[in-house]
Order: sequence, then C-alpha cells, then structure tokens
Amino acid sequence: MQIPDNIIATADDLGLQLSINYAILRCFMKGYINSTSFLTNTIYFEETVNLIHENPSIKNIGVHVNLAEGKPLTNFNQYTYLNEQGNWNIEKTNKKAGFLNTDTKAAFAKEIYAQIDRALACNVSIVHLDSHYHLHTLPCFYKLFLQASKHYKLKLRLAQTYNENNYLKFIYRKYINQLFKGNHVHYSDYFETVPHFLNNGTGFTHDDVIELMLHPDFDSSGKLTDHFDKTALTDWIMFLEKNRK
Repeated sequence: MQIPDNIIATADDLGLQLSINYAILRCFMKGYINSTSFLTNTIYFEETVNLIHENPSIKNIGVHVNLAEGKPLTNFNQYTYLNEQGNWNIEKTNKKAGFLNTDTKAAFAKEIYAQIDRALACNVSIVHLDSHYHLHTLPCFYKLFLQASKHYKLKLRLAQTYNENNYLKFIYRKYINQLFKGNHVHYSDYFETVPHFLNNGTGFTHDDVIELMLHPDFDSSGKLTDHFDKTALTDWIMFLEKNRK
C-alpha cells in the first residue's frame, strides 16, 4: 500500500486503549498510515512504550497532549479544571474562549512539558505535537503549545483548515494557522478529516502537504474501524487501494 508522498496519515490516540494500540500497529504494517500521536498520561503508557520499541514500523510519533481525560502527570493545583476523582474535566478545559491567569498558565505549561518529557525519558523518538480533542488550538492554550513546540523543536499540528459552515470559527482557525506557519513550526499546509479530503481532493495540488486524522480501532468482530468516524478508515483504505501504484 502506497500513501501519496504529500499525505501525512496520522493515527491519533496511541496509548488510549490496548485495542487501539494494536489497530494502529496493524495500520502501520498494512501501509494505511505513516504517522501516529501518543497519549502519555494513560494507564497503558508502559505497554505502549514497549509496543513502540518492539515494532519499528511505528514511526513519525507525536505527543498527543491530553488535557481532556485521565489524570494529570503533574501535581496540578488548578482544581477547577479537574473533577472530584482528580481527572481532567473536559467541560472546563474545552472552553471555546477563556482567560488563564499567570499561575494557571504556568500549571498547564508544566503539565504539557511533563507529558512530552515522559515519552522522551523512555527513548521514544518524538517529532511532532498535537492534542486530544484539538485543545491546543483554543484561545487559552495555543500560545502554550507554540512555546512547547519551540522549546522541544517539535512540529505543531495545524487547526482544521476547512470551513464547517461557521465563518467565525474558520477565520479564527486561519489566524491560528498563520501564526504557526509564521513561526515555522507547522509540518503540513492543510489539516483535514478523511471525509472532507475525499470530497474535496480536487482542490489540492501535489505540492500541498496534507495531514489527515484517523482513529483506528477494532470493532466487536475484530474488523478495523475508526472509533471516531465509523467510515473514515474504511473509506481511506478504499482510496489507497483504488490509487495503488
């Protein structure tokens, strides 16, 4: 299976569940993906690190910073953003607009760095950076992620580049992407979902580098599926088979 040279097909959520880990491994071995993004704050961290080290086909790894679920790695003292069990409260961290005071910014920055450091400490080669549920593109977080990207010399995922029939969101995302590109931390020209890419592929050129987002897993029958968009992975595989060189 040959992925077009200008496509970065990234499997998010490596480390979230063991079934997802093995689905991502299967996709690497089949040639369906050429990149992945690794959550480092889950209970499957050690198993995931072992899987990476035992399987060189898992490559182009990024850190999928997780401020949405599970527990922080640091002694995070901004309890407003946690639930009663000490897990991230996505209803609080996923604010579309928000202001962070100096102490809160410092606490989040420390957590972002800790999640990256945990992968590096286990000799996992990290080349890019993004976040669970795209929280790195929110107004309160994007500067912290830009800072982390520069500090670790990691490339940073763009905000989604297509218009979801929300003009204000589209303009805001264009602003974020221009900022990332202006700081030379981007690794693609576009960031798309598989359905949008397949429906609008004629709008891209061979010089455009496009990142596509996938979420491989296995369904109850053991068949590969996408746990976020049920048809995305199947449609992507069909596209690859149709355009096989």
